[in-house]
Amino acid sequence: MNRAKIQDYIDQREEQRADLYHFEQQDDTHFLLNGHSYELVKNYRDGFNGAELAKRFSGILSKYDYIVGDWGYDQLRLKGFYDPTNPLYNVEQGVSTVEDYLLEDCNFGCAYFIVHNESVKIPRQRRHRKHHSRGPAIHERRRRVKQPDPSHRHNQHAKRVKAGKHQQKFVIHQRKQGVKKQK
Repeated sequence: MNRAKIQDYIDQREEQRADLYHFEQQDDTHFLLNGHSYELVKNYRDGFNGAELAKRFSGILSKYDYIVGDWGYDQLRLKGFYDPTNPLYNVEQGVSTVEDYLLEDCNFGCAYFIVHNESVKIPRQRRHRKHHSRGPAIHERRRRVKQPDPSHRHNQHAKRVKAGKHQQKFVIHQRKQGVKKQK
């Protein structure tokens, strides 16, 4: 794949994303992004650009209390941070680590901005099923079969069948009339 084709794909993706998020400036520090209110807390070296924020914004960022946008190589990078009152708060992504992020992960002296999300959307918790590291991803339901005790099954025989790499199962078939049991 050549660079021109890759650039075409990038341009197509940007055109698709252009209509997803709409930026609307309310005053110098407040704006709406798809109807959700945000406040511009810090704008270092005029790093804030509402149109570029709308292009790069993703719905997953709406769960964060603070969003930091930094510029490097003419690209905007966004990262979210939690307020200590947020139920999703953890120390590594707390708002107290914003300064560390700017010093360690961003380009030295780059333009950046910090935005406060005034209407945080906390995602609903999904119930995760317990899964085992071994075994198939599909679990079969086991039905209790009404059959006589194995020693009394003269008209049936069991056959071992491989079900996977390290698994096996048994299948019980009805014997044909007149076939004797082999040992």
